[in-house]
Amino acid sequence: MLHPSVIMTSTLDKSSQRAGLIVGLVLYVAACAHGPVTPSAPRIPIAVAPIGFGPENGLTPEEQAECELGKQLAEELHDEVGQSFAFSGIVDPRGVPGLVLNMRFARVEGISGRGSKRIVLEGQLVKDGQVVAHFTSMRGAFGNYSRGFTTTCSIMEDVVEELAEDVGEWLYRPTMNAKLGDLSGQ
Repeated sequence: MLHPSVIMTSTLDKSSQRAGLIVGLVLYVAACAHGPVTPSAPRIPIAVAPIGFGPENGLTPEEQAECELGKQLAEELHDEVGQSFAFSGIVDPRGVPGLVLNMRFARVEGISGRGSKRIVLEGQLVKDGQVVAHFTSMRGAFGNYSRGFTTTCSIMEDVVEELAEDVGEWLYRPTMNAKLGDLSGQ
């Protein structure tokens, strides 16, 4: 039979071990809840030219102004990759040193009336005046919009959000002649 002091020490050791495990587990869970701690890398600066419309884009100037697709795209793109890239707006991209992102809505279909909505976005990444990467992305909204009152502009905002996701992914690995979004399988 064991002496009472040995039993007491053994019980204390197990209690201490259990308490240590619990404290360790709580600290681990707390750390995971806040995400991994990584050193913050400097964001890559990219100047962004005004997002325009191609000559045969399918919209009247009034329709272009009504939905503010360029503003929506810039905001969504910042939300997607703003932690990695430092965007700054510029008026004229000509002669700007460093990286410049030029984009335009080449085609917008379905803004007036019913039916499917589709946007084709073209863009290029220019470094010190030379085009180093180019993309074409297409996204669309198809089907029944009976999920409540939905305006054409709000449907287009959903499409623009998807385009921003495509461009955001492309910015991490920009390539020439990239086909993004619904064009990626073609």
